[in-house]
Amino acid sequence: MTHELHIREMTIEDVPAQARIRYASFGWFISSVAQQEVWWRTTLPKARVLRLLALRDGQAMGCAVGGFNVTTSEPGAGYVQVEVHPDHRGQGVGSALYQRVEEHLRDIGARRVRAFATEDLADQRWAQARGYTQGAHDRYARLDTAELPPLPPLPSGVTTASLREVGPQSVYDLDQAASVDEPGDMSFDGIPYDIWMNRYWNSPDQQLDVGTVVLVDGVAACATFLEANLDLGKGMSTGTCTLREYRGRGLAKIAKSVALRKAAQAGIHTAITCNDYTNAPMIAVNDWLGYQPFASEYAYLKQLAD
Repeated sequence: MTHELHIREMTIEDVPAQARIRYASFGWFISSVAQQEVWWRTTLPKARVLRLLALRDGQAMGCAVGGFNVTTSEPGAGYVQVEVHPDHRGQGVGSALYQRVEEHLRDIGARRVRAFATEDLADQRWAQARGYTQGAHDRYARLDTAELPPLPPLPSGVTTASLREVGPQSVYDLDQAASVDEPGDMSFDGIPYDIWMNRYWNSPDQQLDVGTVVLVDGVAACATFLEANLDLGKGMSTGTCTLREYRGRGLAKIAKSVALRKAAQAGIHTAITCNDYTNAPMIAVNDWLGYQPFASEYAYLKQLAD
């Protein structure tokens, strides 16, 4: 008796099934189901996203998402994610999902598409077999928030405050100004304030009392963000940004040191962070804090059209 693979478009009710696949697939993935539902609801129509779920005998085996990357000014920049539960790999599930998503990307006029593959060579060969070329390399590292180095002394004129105390407009302005030179294969060219508020500031995992801003003579110069799944006791650093004119002063070290102490007090025992391997200054800060690398991921890129 054959058990046919059934692929259909996802609905938001499928997010818990998608989450189970992600938790099983990636040791660094901690976002709550509620957070993933926020991602769904805040996806812009112009992203032209297609979401697919693969089922066999009613059981979710894999999922795929693809559409335009709307945070870059690169014309026709797209993305695709194919995630198959580890128990169901090697059965053609990912290939069937991917074929449907690439057809969609071609139909909407995507030109250059970015996917990701773990350090698992089978993942990388899978991407290469579909015409993808390896790009940027990201490092995932984690630490125990109970074991931190001493808090660095605050220089004259330097103070710290939580994201909540500083307020969304000032944090948004800092985030957008400091994030434009984030390393990677596609430029980041900003997010409209209303989308940023809904997707990040007001998201259920965002820890507004843990995330920390460093102010220099009253100017918001550096910020670090932390999202957490409190049911798991795990947090994910989702960005540390410093205005260009304030870099090299140790502000990121201060911001992260303060935030991680507050994370420990909030019941977050494990903190995870991700850095592009070319981002030496940030990796140096994280190594000093005690982060230990445990996984890595590669970007993979494919030119669909000129």
